[in-house]
Amino acid sequence: ANLFPKPRLECKYSLLNVAKAMEMDPEGGSLIGAGAGPFHVVGQNCELAPNLSWEGGFENVENRTHVAKIGKESGEAMVSKCPSTECALMVNLFGSSGLPGPVLKVTARGRQGSEDSFPECIRTALQAAYGDSQPVSLGGVFVVKFGEARYHIMPDFPSAPFESRDDVEKWLTYHTFAAPMVCLAVMHSADPGLGLRMEHTHCFAPDGRNTGGHYHNDVESDLSD
Repeated sequence: ANLFPKPRLECKYSLLNVAKAMEMDPEGGSLIGAGAGPFHVVGQNCELAPNLSWEGGFENVENRTHVAKIGKESGEAMVSKCPSTECALMVNLFGSSGLPGPVLKVTARGRQGSEDSFPECIRTALQAAYGDSQPVSLGGVFVVKFGEARYHIMPDFPSAPFESRDDVEKWLTYHTFAAPMVCLAVMHSADPGLGLRMEHTHCFAPDGRNTGGHYHNDVESDLSD
């Protein structure tokens, strides 16, 4: 969204303003998800793993958001904390008030079936349970405890517009990173005609390694947890 055929650089958003638009309580709450990073702050295009909370007002923010980018000189993946509470182009967010209540805890080891990824397995199960007439949205966190998984990281913006969707795929950089990885996911069981992105997951390493980005799937089906 807002990337093809050329990036719409005017599309810049405040995550806290999005929280207000979601009518979240200023006394406490949190946002997680996946999107494009604030290039105007970071200095280049990047992947964003939003992870922030507030208490006692939107001005009291604890920001643990990460960005993943490709070094302009090195061409290597670089992941760091993000000093900003903004994003660009697009973002998928899950908002929580943090109140006690029922949660889903899923433990899985080894991939089976035709689904490409762990979040896609959950999304497919939701779709099977609720069908197309009752959309259900879900957000949460999962941890890749061991094994390896495949990710992509957007490089800086191209100098010329994309001519096709295939050009976008060729422009992305793909990486295989080892666990552990913390992954922030947002998904929908069905699209009620809004053109939703059905599943979006961004990850970062909890130990500070330069590993992260947009999650695709595990690459060691029998070993990943």
